[in-house]
Formats: sequence, C-alpha cells, structure tokens
Amino acid sequence: ATRCLARPVRVRARACSARVTPAQMSMMAVASAAWTPSYPTTTTRHRAWKKPDGVRCSRTRRNQNTRAFASADAPSAVPVDPCLFVRAAVARATDSGHFVIPAARVAELAETRGLQATDLLPEFVREAQKLAIPPTSRFHVGAAALGESGAVFLGVNVELPGLPLNASIHAEQFAVVTAMRFGEKKLSAIATTAAPCGHCRQFMNELRDAKTLRVIIPGDDSDNQMKLGMQLILPLADLLPHSFGPLDLTHDDAAPLLLETRHNGLRVLAAFEKEKKTDVADVEINTATALALSEANVAYAPYSQSPAGLVLVTKTGQAFPGRAVESAAYNPTMSPLHVSLCAAVSTGGLGNTSDKGGGGWSRLKTCVLVELPNAPVQYAETTRMILKAIAPHVEVTVVHCERIE
Repeated sequence: ATRCLARPVRVRARACSARVTPAQMSMMAVASAAWTPSYPTTTTRHRAWKKPDGVRCSRTRRNQNTRAFASADAPSAVPVDPCLFVRAAVARATDSGHFVIPAARVAELAETRGLQATDLLPEFVREAQKLAIPPTSRFHVGAAALGESGAVFLGVNVELPGLPLNASIHAEQFAVVTAMRFGEKKLSAIATTAAPCGHCRQFMNELRDAKTLRVIIPGDDSDNQMKLGMQLILPLADLLPHSFGPLDLTHDDAAPLLLETRHNGLRVLAAFEKEKKTDVADVEINTATALALSEANVAYAPYSQSPAGLVLVTKTGQAFPGRAVESAAYNPTMSPLHVSLCAAVSTGGLGNTSDKGGGGWSRLKTCVLVELPNAPVQYAETTRMILKAIAPHVEVTVVHCERIE
C-alpha cells in the first residue's frame, strides 16, 4: 500500500550480493503442471536491483541452511548461498513469469531450504519490492501472496505521476489481482513490506474466508505474537476487527466472491457488430474488444452491477487485459484500467520511467473499454483522465455492451 510522503523508504535489503548465473538458473528451472512459462537465461531486468556486496540475507534459519548447502553431499550446481534461489525465482517471475512463481518452483525451494512455503514469502517480498514504481512517495512496497495451488503471486505499489495519490495501486491489490488473472481460487497467506494499510485490509476482505487469511508482516523483539523469524503472522481478522464486508451488502452466502468463478452474461451491442471493418487498425480494435468483453464478463461488480472490461495495447501489439474489481467499502475498488496497468507492469515491464529502452507508459498505443451504457458506474471518463496524465497519446475507444436476456 502507498505510504505517507514524509515516511522514509524502508527497503530492508537482506538479499545476497552474489549474481545468479544463467547456468545456475537453468539448473533450477522447474515447470508447473498448471502453468509453464518459458524462462529466460538472463536476468536483464533484475540486474538493476542488485545491492552492494556484503548485504546479508534473511536471518530466518540462515546459519542452519547455509551449513546444509555447504555440506559435501550437496550437488555442485547448487549455490552455497540459499538467497540465490530466492533471487533467481523472483528474477524469473518478474522477467518473464508475469509476477508468478509456479507451485513446483516454490515447493522445490522450500524443500531445499527445509522451510514451509509461507516461510519464503518475506524473502520474495524483499526482492519484489525493488520493482515498485513510487515516483511520488519514494516508498517501495512489495507483496507476495501464497495461493492454495502452491503458486506465489507477487505485487508492488505503482504510483501514477501527475495524479492524486488515490489513483495509486497498492502492492497487496497488485498481488491479489495477479492471482485473479491466473485463475487462483483462494489465497492462504500474504506477506508485505509493512503492515497493510486499512485500504488494503478492506480490499482483501473481499476474499472468501478472509478472516483466516494469514498476513505476514515485519515484527520486532518486543512483540509477543507468533513469529516466523523476524515476522509476525496474524489473521486478517486481527487487523480488521468488526469488519464491513460483502455479506453486509449482498446478504447472499452463495454469491461468488473475489477470485471465484462468475459470468456476467454480457455481449457487445448489435450496432458495433454491424459496424465492424476489416482494415488493420479496425481488426486490432475488434480483437481488443473481444478480449475486453471477456474481461467484463468475469468482472467482480456485485455492489454496483456495473461490470466492465478494458484492454491496453502497445505499439507492438501486446495486450494487457483488466476488469472492474469492487470493494464493499467502495474506495478500495480497482477500475478496469488499474487492473490492466498491473498486467502492463507484470507482463510487459511498463511503468518504469528509468528504463531507457522505452519505459514508463510510452509504449501504450490504444485502449478499448467495454461497459454497460446505463450502468450506475461509468469508467470511460476516469479512464480518459488517467491516460491523459500518464500516456496522452493513447487513443481510447469505448464499446457499449448489453446483458443477454
């Protein structure tokens, strides 16, 4: 979550200083049965995150596991420093893995380290937060959510220059919608750089069994709570007591919640279908419209009944889909554009203004939004306003849809 401007950056780098070689990374490539990305043999995007030599890795079982790696029985290809495994896993996830660490890789790393998967989440956070995009606050936040499938979904805070702070994307939101995009149905734990703000606690309250979601945050020696190394493990209910949630508005236990399967029964208006053209530009719009419609059909909008989907397309044709994700508290709601921007950061590496190869949002070309014309919530004007600030060259096309009777 985005923090106070006056608060200093608390990037507690405990990652190892040694660089991961392509050989070491290829030795550790394990494909997930459910999701099999092709991993790169370099860590180009990750190199910019390297910390000075001498930075220590996590204290959690550090001595015990370092000795284990140094034993004579260990394979020669395995790095002596266990932090290299974490760095390699996060590098792959953020270079080409869409901010997802597959379940098989998480299980392999946990077994090698002699830890539980939840023990690794704070280490993933420390690496992921280096990719945060906070041009306003300069406060880097990372998040790592463990899905019931065993996969880990990473998140970072993203601030949009020239816009109010409430236009920002919080790291916990980023991690949750990343899990949503990859079909995860339930989260069991989430670790963050600092205690989640109230905005993010409320957003996570949209999950089924949210009260029992384990939240792992940095602790200190004065705390008497259950600890994981230097971390506190608390159920979300302890961080959000007497909460206001989905059932307070829907009064329906059977209604699908965030991450659960839903279909909103939408189709584009017949007028749009009749006006379809076949030139290159229009084919691109038609393709983006079909993808945006599919996003609108799975949008999470139980409170306003205003489902909407959006697709951002780059100059090279790369598409980043997004959908509306509402919150019972309203303000933590994510617009389709914000969810799409998460995909643009995690999949396309956009948003990083220090990238001299065309970073920031300059690679975006077009935006297609699909929404109901008479819905209580309309996203068209907000979408135009935000894009005008961060990517004024983007052409926005709004396509209206209707419910299938």
